[in-house]
Amino acid sequence: MFFKLPQEFKPGETWAYDNTGYYLLGLIIEQKSKQTYWDFLEQRIFKPLGMIHTRNTDTKELVLNRAAGYLWLDNSYKNQTVLWPFVGFSAGSLLSTVEDLALWDAALYSEKLVKKATLEQMWRAAKDKDGSLLPYNSGYGWFTDRYHGHRIIQHSGGTLGFSSVIYRFPDDTLTIVILTNHADKMIDQLALDIAGMYIPALKRPMAISDPSPIVTDRLKALFSQLLKGRYDPVEFTPAMNAFLKTATSKSLWEWFDSFGKTGTFLLSDHEQKEGIDVLRYRIQLGENIYLFTISIGKNGKISQIYFS
Repeated sequence: MFFKLPQEFKPGETWAYDNTGYYLLGLIIEQKSKQTYWDFLEQRIFKPLGMIHTRNTDTKELVLNRAAGYLWLDNSYKNQTVLWPFVGFSAGSLLSTVEDLALWDAALYSEKLVKKATLEQMWRAAKDKDGSLLPYNSGYGWFTDRYHGHRIIQHSGGTLGFSSVIYRFPDDTLTIVILTNHADKMIDQLALDIAGMYIPALKRPMAISDPSPIVTDRLKALFSQLLKGRYDPVEFTPAMNAFLKTATSKSLWEWFDSFGKTGTFLLSDHEQKEGIDVLRYRIQLGENIYLFTISIGKNGKISQIYFS
C-alpha cells in the first residue's frame, strides 16, 4: 500500500511531514518484536516509567476522567468521535496525562529508554543533499530550534477533538506540555509564552523596532499569497520550492487560511544564525495572534516559514 503512493520528491531534495512513515514504523515494531504495538509500548515504555495513565484510545475500556473531544463549528461546540487505535495506530491514538508525560520527559534526560547518542541523533536537524536548510528543522520524530542560544526540542499534534504540544528546553531543564480537548488548535505560542514566564530569556517581545519595513511588507505579501495557494518560486530556495509542491504543504497553508483574515504583521524578534537572517513575527489570523519564524539566506531566498 505504501509503495503505491506517488513520490512527491526525491530523497535529499526536501522534507515533508507524513503520518505514513510513523504507521510504517509501527508495523516494523510489531514484526520485529513479535508483539502488538500497544503491548510493546506498555512493556518497554509505559510500565518501566510508571506511566499508569497512558494507553491507547480504545473506548471499550473504562478510563477515569477520560476527556471528550470537541470542535468549534458554526459558532458552537460539536462532539468529536474518538480516533480509534486501529486507525491512528502508531501515528496517534494515545491517551495520556500531563503527569505521565512529565515522567516520560524526565526519562529523556537519562539513558533509561534510549542511548544518549541516539537521542542526539533524534534531535539533530536534517539538511538537504547540498547541506542547506530544509523547510523545517526536523530530526527523527522531533522538531528542533534555537532561540538566542537556547535549544528547543518540540512537537505539536492533534487528533479528532484534541490538540497538544510538548516544548522541551533541555539546557534550561524546562518542559511545557499542553493537552486540550479542542480540535485543530495551534497552541505552540501558548507553550512559548509559558516558557517565558519561567525563563525570562525565553520571553518573546510583543514587538521591536523594525529596521526594514520594506522586508516586512514583502514577507506579509508572500505570506498572504501562500494562504491562498499561490507563490513565486523565485522567492524560495530549491528545498522550499519542492516542499511547497507537496500535499503536506498545501494542506498546511489551507489550514492556516481557515484561521481567518491576516491582520497585524509585527516583527517581534531578529537574530542571525550562521549567515541566515531569522525573523520572528506575531501574525494575526482571524481573532488570534500566532508566532511565525521566517529564515532568509544571504541570497535573499526564503528557506523556512514555520509556526514557532
